[in-house]
Amino acid sequence: MNSAHMKDPEGSDRFLKLVDFKWLMAGIGWWVDLSRLQSDEAYIEECLQRALRSNSELLQARSVEMLGLRRGSDAHCDAAMPSTFIGLAL
Repeated sequence: MNSAHMKDPEGSDRFLKLVDFKWLMAGIGWWVDLSRLQSDEAYIEECLQRALRSNSELLQARSVEMLGLRRGSDAHCDAAMPSTFIGLAL
């Protein structure tokens, strides 16, 4: 059986990245509610702000990826300005 990775049009890659982010946050003591992370703009900003301020380089990298999921191709331009997250949906 071929187990090649196929991207699900429904966004399963996106969901896996959210789950990865959730567990990285849990690893440093911050619990993340995935439902809120996908719908509550203030909560999204709070989580990404915490991740960017953490001492975990991996978590910081994942938060930049999350920003990319939210902003598309412009993520690299605004990674240093986390306060611009509000108003952008996942």
